[in-house]
Amino acid sequence: MYNILYIHHAGELGGAPKSLSIILDELDRSRFKPTVFMLINGPAKELFLKSGTKVITSSKRLFAFHGTTVSGMSFRLFSKNILYILPNMLTAYKVIKKANPQLIHLNTSCLFVYAITAKLFFKNVKVVSHIREPLLKNLFGKILQFFNRISVDHFIAINDYEASFFNKINTSIIKNSVNLEEYKSNSLIKEEERKKIGLKTSDFIVGFFARFNIENGIEDILEIAKKLEDNNVKFLIYGYAPNLLDNKIKSIAKEMPNNVILKGMVNDVAIKMQMIDVLISPFKTPHFSRSIIEAQSLSIPVLATNVKSQNTLLKDGDTGYLYSFGNIEDAVSKLILMKNDIEKLREMKKNSRKLAKKNYCQTLNNNRTFEIYEKLLKNDKSSF
Repeated sequence: MYNILYIHHAGELGGAPKSLSIILDELDRSRFKPTVFMLINGPAKELFLKSGTKVITSSKRLFAFHGTTVSGMSFRLFSKNILYILPNMLTAYKVIKKANPQLIHLNTSCLFVYAITAKLFFKNVKVVSHIREPLLKNLFGKILQFFNRISVDHFIAINDYEASFFNKINTSIIKNSVNLEEYKSNSLIKEEERKKIGLKTSDFIVGFFARFNIENGIEDILEIAKKLEDNNVKFLIYGYAPNLLDNKIKSIAKEMPNNVILKGMVNDVAIKMQMIDVLISPFKTPHFSRSIIEAQSLSIPVLATNVKSQNTLLKDGDTGYLYSFGNIEDAVSKLILMKNDIEKLREMKKNSRKLAKKNYCQTLNNNRTFEIYEKLLKNDKSSF
């Protein structure tokens, strides 16, 4: 039996911990003994515990080395990048020594310090890094790129764009996954959930499931919602956490019109998402949007911005539409089209589920991940 140490960078709910939990759910426990180490404790811990996985959390709050489009860069993040290198390295040494893994799986490229520590102090430990987000095109992105390249044995990228930042010789493209049995459209659930929050059967609901921040496009949501306030279109926003928001984002929230409902982050996405007719993912910067693949699994079409990474997750005109960030009139017209053209919407629903089965099946994608584990552990240098 092989010990695997998974390193996760944060504590809150989101796409990355959900994707990792999907891997853990189907990991062969007769072959692998997993442990998850979390730099920050939080509700994401429950996702890992549900799979029966041992979870270790840091006694002190740690931060990964930021350098991707998800976080952007600020003076505050710059300072943390420098301040937390040594604490992360010391923690990495202790955690790796205690877990005694033959394989380490980093859940983001921002955790390269753990890969470097493994290579410096522990012999024969293989390292896999999951590339879930594009790198910044500046010094910090280059730092992530360089140190990952020299310390990671194999990269798993979620699409070609993320993979382009690393060495393609030791990179596999494995799309993020969805449990298709859990994500099934159910009209009864849809009606029940709508009733709970006072929504009608006749309402046309546009949903947003992501962190409520500038990078994820809340400025576009504000303007689009205003344009559709008198068209019986309502916006259901999941991901609003007022205690974590700065003043600019709070002011945007206050400006939202009456057809916008703000809700917090949830872990029962497969239930809450049933309520919506269309998912909107107006990301401002390149990034993967897990909600897009979840929506399509539930036979829900998508309206998304045409930015790198997320624009590969749907088929424009077939399972939804793409628009350019800031082009409010185009976004509004496409939502009205989906609302009014019932036959087109029905066709998009069918096509969305078909696409999800083809690209995002949990079992198919997990099996490819586990094959990588086996080859690395056996020093099989044949093509991945």
